[in-house]
Order: sequence, then C-alpha cells, then structure tokens
Amino acid sequence: MIKAQAPRILYNPFPKTNYLEQGDYGHILRFPDTVIVLKIPHRIINGAPHEEARAAESLKALKRDRAIYETLATKPTHPNTVQYFLSTDLAIFIKFEPDTLEKRLDRPFTVPISEGRQHRWIMEIARAASWLESLDYVHGDIRPAKILLDGFEHVNICDFRRTTTRGCEIEVATFPTYRPGTHAIAGPAHEQFAIGSCIMHRALLRGDYPSTVEDSTLGPVTLSCWNAHYGSMKDVEHAIEITIGVMERQDDVAAHISTTEYNACIQKCRDFLFQHEQGDILME
Repeated sequence: MIKAQAPRILYNPFPKTNYLEQGDYGHILRFPDTVIVLKIPHRIINGAPHEEARAAESLKALKRDRAIYETLATKPTHPNTVQYFLSTDLAIFIKFEPDTLEKRLDRPFTVPISEGRQHRWIMEIARAASWLESLDYVHGDIRPAKILLDGFEHVNICDFRRTTTRGCEIEVATFPTYRPGTHAIAGPAHEQFAIGSCIMHRALLRGDYPSTVEDSTLGPVTLSCWNAHYGSMKDVEHAIEITIGVMERQDDVAAHISTTEYNACIQKCRDFLFQHEQGDILME
C-alpha cells in the first residue's frame, strides 16, 4: 500500500491575519482592521529539500531586512521611506500602503499619470536614496516593484535586505535596473544607475537601454546617472531638483501617520504578539 504524502502547506505563524500577496523573499499578511502589514519568510511545511533550502535563504533575507529597519528606527524618519513599527525573528511589521510604483505604471490609461506626478516620484525616490546615503547606507535594490505608493501616491521606499554600508561589497539587484558587473562596491555609481533606470522604467521593459533624447527634461539626468557622473546621491537629488524645480505645495508633501497613531499601531502589534504567544502556550 502506498503511503499518502503529507500535505504541503504554506507556513503562516500568524493565522489570525489575512494573506495579501507574495513578496520578494516571503509573504505579506494584513493585520485585520488596521494599517499594519507583516512580512514573513517563505516556508512550505512538508516541502521538498530544495524548498527547505529556499526557506533558509528567505529567513536570512528577513534577518538582513530586519537589521536595517531596526537601525533606521533609531534615526529621524524620512517621509519617503515606509513606516516601520517593530519586528520579531519571524515577522517585520510595517505600515500598509495600497500600491506599488510598478503596478501604477502598468495602468497609465486607467488613471492617467501627469508629467508632474512622474517628476514628483523621481524627486522623492532620489531624496530617499540621498537620505540613506547621509546615514552611510546604499539601498541596493531601488526599482518600481520595491517602491510603495501611499493613498496620495507619494513614494515610500521599502525592502532593505540588500542594503549595506557605503564602501562595502554589495549584492545589488539585477541588470537592467542596476549597473552590470560583479563585486559591486556600495556607493553612488550603482545607486544613481538605478535612479536613471527608474526614470526610463517603461522603456526598459521593452528590452535594451532606450535613447534618452526623447525626454528633453530628465533625459540628460538619466544619461548622467547611467554614466556615473554624480559623486553622490545628494548630487543626483540636486540635479533633479534643478531640472524639474521644486513643484510641491506645502499640503502635497509626503507625511507619516501622527505620533499618536504610530504609538497606537506599535501597541496593537505588541498586543497581537502577546495574544499569539498565549495561544501557542494554550495549545501545547
């Protein structure tokens, strides 16, 4: 008689959450009736050996991501980075945002995208990268799929698993988003290349690097980014700002939730974890 195989099940240590989507290295869960989402590592219960290896890599990625989030949490926040609440060995709690830049760019005809909106996105991405550089960090994975958009379509950079200290060897994201090559050193050369690729994202999806001539506004900046002409991300930010001007109105600047709301979210996370731990104890 053939023994029935045990069912393969996606591991979810937090069953009282709603599954949202698969992330880059794990899965995204929504804490019901809140603005909180959880990032958890990928693991298949009763998985094959190759799936166990993937699970181990996923857990390593979460630990790297968590370490940067925890470090950034000790610094003054930047309005264009996703809001972090807390983390555990198995989850990172961050603020839910309804969209990504990649998904938004894939539906330009459903909701038209103005030139001003596109310019604002690039400006906000550059500011976030410049802020990270001021803390001696290089993100290493700036691309539309890793850029969240809030309800007002402001940029929120997330996913810091490739982030490292400037000057160290870095495992940057893949070509064509990042500069091709091996043994990359964390610094402005690779990061500004990614900014240029974000500017030309839709054209890049069609294949080779497109001409920058057609973009009379940001074309020269894109070309300079691809050729590593800028000495720092602050220089990139400044070049973009000069090119497109500071267009924001005071009431149209990205902002995090209030301190009161933020503290309430952290308490909800703690209460949730406590209830989860109590449930585990009762089941033993």
